[in-house]
Amino acid sequence: YYSGMAAGIFYMIGDILGGLITPNYNYINNAVSEFIQSGAENRALLSPFLFLHALMIVLFSIAIMVHHSYKNLKSIYIGGILLLILGLCHALSSTLFPMDPAGTEMTFPGVIHLILVGISVVAIFLLMPLIGNGLHRLYQWKSFRVFTFVCLAVIIISGVSSPVVIVKNIQIMGLTERITGYAFYLWLFVLAYRLIRKLPKQILGS
Repeated sequence: YYSGMAAGIFYMIGDILGGLITPNYNYINNAVSEFIQSGAENRALLSPFLFLHALMIVLFSIAIMVHHSYKNLKSIYIGGILLLILGLCHALSSTLFPMDPAGTEMTFPGVIHLILVGISVVAIFLLMPLIGNGLHRLYQWKSFRVFTFVCLAVIIISGVSSPVVIVKNIQIMGLTERITGYAFYLWLFVLAYRLIRKLPKQILGS
């Protein structure tokens, strides 16, 4: 379960480091994906951080499914499957299928990158309420369910804002993407922390 807490930390490290070493980078204007887009100067250095964050999501999803069986806890288990899909999408988009730079010709890896991003968005919208409601029913985590829907509302608002700012040519794409990303990783961190505190000590290492 500690991998769930580590996922956002690796993401944040990659984000901060990328902004520091990328010339003329602006956290408000520029997207995180630009750090590892095709042809990016520091792609080889930064891609491992984003891959590690994806790997942590995969490991966390497996832990959720192992400790919450489909037979008894369908919504949590399905949420774990969606979290696994999300982690795999992030792993592929940060390595084999980088984003195409803005204004360049679309490539096959770039098209797959967009598809993976779309799958990731749908997975997040589904897995958060599934896990939040499931854990509330299982452990009476009312406050966590409320927290889940607050984070989801922030993600939806910022996510919807992203294409709008692109169409209107408002230079805050980096900000809206980061609000979306960090709201999700905050939720994931809190989820992992709550589960670590809930589970018996002897199975935390499994």
